[in-house]
Amino acid sequence: MTLEFKPVELFGGAIAAHIPNSYADVSNIREVPDHQEIYLDASGFSSVIIELAERVTQPPTDEEALKFHFEDIVDDHDTSRIWRTDAAHLAHFPPDTPCYTLLATTAPPPPTNGNAARPLTPTFTCVILTLIRLIPQSTDVVVTINIPHIPGQQEPSDRTVDFEQGKFGSLVEEGLRIRDEVWKSLEIKDWGLFAGADE
Repeated sequence: MTLEFKPVELFGGAIAAHIPNSYADVSNIREVPDHQEIYLDASGFSSVIIELAERVTQPPTDEEALKFHFEDIVDDHDTSRIWRTDAAHLAHFPPDTPCYTLLATTAPPPPTNGNAARPLTPTFTCVILTLIRLIPQSTDVVVTINIPHIPGQQEPSDRTVDFEQGKFGSLVEEGLRIRDEVWKSLEIKDWGLFAGADE
């Protein structure tokens, strides 16, 4: 399926990006924290979250900070695994801006005491996370694409995914295309959004 994107203004227009046309602003239906923007696929279950977080200084390295932000969003009872970590390159940021990405999966614990899983409980969720470190602004920008794999709601290719072999299935491949479009389009329009901004 061909993805089409639309421009959106985030945080009152201070940040701009492109997201898929089918994704809707969650703040139109429920309250969203001021430091987050959340868009949900109106025709599926995937979501895009853009978050402004205080820059992590412990752990000390960028790679460890990337994993810290991932672990921060994973439920304590879930099983998680990071499959890939790489440097990221965002078109509208200086080349020396530390940017990193990871691809991971999380899975809820199996039902206990003979109870069946609740309807629409994912078998697992793929998480595609990008970390942009704005050092002068003491801010970590975290972009998270969540792709739940729910039984009965999948394309045939999504039933035979094998992350070790690089077989991601159509849902994850779509998520990677969304990530790539965010990398090309995400832009700070008003640096005054950040405390301590010097631009």
